[in-house]
Amino acid sequence: MKKIRITGIIGSPRLKKNTDALVQQALEGCKSKGAAVDTIYLNQLEIKPCQAHKVQDGKGCIIRDDMDAVYEIFERSDGLVLGTPVYYNSVSSQMKLMIDRSYCLAKAVPLGPGKRQYVTAVKKAKKGVVISVGGSGTKPDCVLPIFDIWSKEVNLDIIDTLCVSEAQLGGLPMDSDQTAKAAFEKGRNLVSRLINNP
Repeated sequence: MKKIRITGIIGSPRLKKNTDALVQQALEGCKSKGAAVDTIYLNQLEIKPCQAHKVQDGKGCIIRDDMDAVYEIFERSDGLVLGTPVYYNSVSSQMKLMIDRSYCLAKAVPLGPGKRQYVTAVKKAKKGVVISVGGSGTKPDCVLPIFDIWSKEVNLDIIDTLCVSEAQLGGLPMDSDQTAKAAFEKGRNLVSRLINNP
């Protein structure tokens, strides 16, 4: 049986802090179920902002940079664990760069005069978990609509989320044993879902 591959995509610029720590806990949960895991830190990649070329032929972006490696992850991973801090009620700028540069993956299919439908050009169907970490705010789930729109373009079924904030917990999320356990279990459940319903 082929080993399930899970990739953690971290949109925080801070290593080993709240977002990173919770994504790593989820990945540990994935490993405990036998999955192979990798992590990429978007802040360490050279990804240019979308230039609105409006190319949607399903062949990818015309800009050549480190986003090419992310496109490859979309095609080879069975599951994704996506982590972002909440900045101004949105995802981090690093995560937003990745999301915006996925625009090219929605292929326009003509449906008749003046009509078209957008379908993903990503062949690999995946399942994923979103981890959102806020600071002083109390609505860390505010980022979920962004991921919901984006997930369709990369052929991703978001099956679970973990949305926490320092304000809600009364302390750092990375220091909460209960939150760490929740992240771990979400990783385990992700792999279980992939095994039982690929």
